[in-house]
Amino acid sequence: MSAGLWFASGYYFKKLKLVKAWSLATLLQAFGWIVMGAMRGLIPDWISISFGNTFIFLSIVIYHFIIVSLFGKKSNWKLGVFFALVLFVSLALHQFTTIPQQYRVSLLSLFPSIQLLLTAKTIFEENRKQRLTGNFIFYFFLVSGLFLFGRFLIYTFTEVSVSQIAFGKGPIQDITYLFFYIVSVMITFGFLSMCIDIFIKGQIQDEEKYKSLAENSTDIIWVWNFDLEKFTYVSPSIAQVTGFTIEEAIDHHISSVFTNDSYLKFTELLNPRMEDFRKSNMKIPYAYELEQKRKDGSTIWIEANTVFQKNQNSEIELLGVSRDIDSRKKSEQEMNRYFNDLQLLNHTKDKFFSIISHDLKGPIGGMNTFIGMLLEDMETRSPKRMRNDLNLLFQSSGEVYALLENLLTWARTQTNEISFLPENVSVKSLVDTVASYFTFMIENKGIRIQNLVKNDVYVFADENMLETILRNLVSNAIKYSHIGGQVTISTESTDGKVSIQVEDFGTGISDEIRSTFFQIDAKQKSMPGTLGERGTALGLILCKEFLERNHGQIKVESAVGKGSKFSITLPMGK
Repeated sequence: MSAGLWFASGYYFKKLKLVKAWSLATLLQAFGWIVMGAMRGLIPDWISISFGNTFIFLSIVIYHFIIVSLFGKKSNWKLGVFFALVLFVSLALHQFTTIPQQYRVSLLSLFPSIQLLLTAKTIFEENRKQRLTGNFIFYFFLVSGLFLFGRFLIYTFTEVSVSQIAFGKGPIQDITYLFFYIVSVMITFGFLSMCIDIFIKGQIQDEEKYKSLAENSTDIIWVWNFDLEKFTYVSPSIAQVTGFTIEEAIDHHISSVFTNDSYLKFTELLNPRMEDFRKSNMKIPYAYELEQKRKDGSTIWIEANTVFQKNQNSEIELLGVSRDIDSRKKSEQEMNRYFNDLQLLNHTKDKFFSIISHDLKGPIGGMNTFIGMLLEDMETRSPKRMRNDLNLLFQSSGEVYALLENLLTWARTQTNEISFLPENVSVKSLVDTVASYFTFMIENKGIRIQNLVKNDVYVFADENMLETILRNLVSNAIKYSHIGGQVTISTESTDGKVSIQVEDFGTGISDEIRSTFFQIDAKQKSMPGTLGERGTALGLILCKEFLERNHGQIKVESAVGKGSKFSITLPMGK
C-alpha cells in the first residue's frame, strides 16, 4: 500500500505532495507491524513491543500532522514526538516490572485515541469551513478514536483475563492485528478521498474566480506557475490584445511573451521579489511596463500588475493583469523625443550666440583697436616693428576667419544645407592641400609637418567634409605645438577601414577638458595655444558631425606635457 501511494504521488497525485508524506507514514506503520508481529519470538519482547508500537503511534501522529497541513494550519509536531518518546519509555520499562499487562494495553489505547480524536476534530471543523462534501474520513477517525478510548477505559478500570489481552498468543491477537490493518487501509482511503475533494473544490473556486474576472474585464488576466513553468490560466481578452488564442498563449513560455529587453528587465526585478515572497509570504503587488509580442510580429506596450501567491499545492504562482498602454507609451516616447530635440536646439542656439558675442566680438574688437593704434603711430613706427605688428594682425585675422568659417559651416549643417557626395579621396593629396593652408602659422612657430601617408591610401568620403575635418585637426595640432615642434600625419588600414592619425608633441590636453569634447550641450573649456592662440572646440564638434555622416569615428589620446593624437576612422576607398 505504501509503495502504491508513493507511485501515485509521482504520477496521478503529482499535485498533491502530501500524498507522498502519507505513503512514508504508512510505510513506518507497516514497519511497526512487522517488528511487533512478524518478528515476535525472533527478538526480545521488550524490543518488538516497544519499538513496534512506537512506530505505529508515530505513523498516527504523522497522519495528524499531514491532515492539519493539508488545511493550511500549523501543528505542534514537537508535542507528538514527545508523546511517542513517553510511550516508548513506558513500554520498555513496563516489560521489566510486575504490573499487569492489561495496563500496557490501556496505555497503547490512550495515546493513539487522543491523536485520532484530535484529527477527527480538525477534519470536522475544516469540512464545515470549506464546505467539503466528503465526511467518510471524519467518521472513521472518530469511530477509531472512540473505539480505542473505550478500550482504554475497559483495560484500565475492569478486570481483564490474560486470554483477552492482545499481546497474548491466539485468535484474539490475530483478530486485533487484522482489525488495525483494516483501519489503516480505510484511513488511507479516506485521506485520498479528502485530498481529491479539496483539490476539486479548489479548482472549482479558482475557475469561478478567473471566469468572473475575465468576463468583466478587457484586460488580460494570467497565471504563471513557477513549479510547472507554464501558464495555468489566460483570459479570453488575450485574443483582442495580441491576436493569440487562449490555447496558443498557454503553450508559450513566459520568456517568449515579451521582447528580449523587456524580459531581461522583468526577470531582473522579479527574482528578488520571489526571494522576499519565499521568506515572508506577503502578497505585495508590483507594476511593470513591458513590450509584449503580438501574433502578427508587431509589439505592444502593456502595464502588468503582478502579485505572488501560493496555490492549493503550495506551488508559487504569479497572478498578473496586463493592460494595453501602447497609445500612452508611444505618446510619452514622442514627447521625450521632442523634448530632447528642443533641448539640443536650445543648446545649439546658446552655443551659436556665445560664439558670436564672445569669440567673434572679442577678437574683432581687439583687431579694430590694434589697427587704430597702427594708424596713429604709423609715421613714427620703424619698418621692422610695423612688420611684426602686421604679422600679429594677420595671425589674429586668420584665427577669426577660421572660426567664422567653422561657424558658418556648422550653421549650414544644422539646417541640412550641406550636400553629401561621397567618393574615393586620396588621403595624401588632401593632407598636402590642408597643410598648405597653414604656411604662415608653420613659419611663425618654426613647426615641421611630416606627411607619412602613402600614395595608395584612399578613403570613401565626402571630400569637402574630410578637408574640413583635417583642417581643424591640423590647426589644433599646430596651435598646441611648441615652437620648433613637429606634427605627424599617418594612416593605418585594417578590416576595410582607414585610420588617419594627426599627432603633435606639444602641451597635451587635460582629462577635464577632453571630457567636454564633441558635446554641444556641455560647457566647453579650451586652453590657449602655445602663442596665446584662441579656440572654441566648435571645430571638434563639426568634425564629429561630419564623420558620423561619412560612417566614421573619432577618438583622442592625450597626456599633459607630452602631446595629443587624434584618430579618425573612415571606410576604405579604392
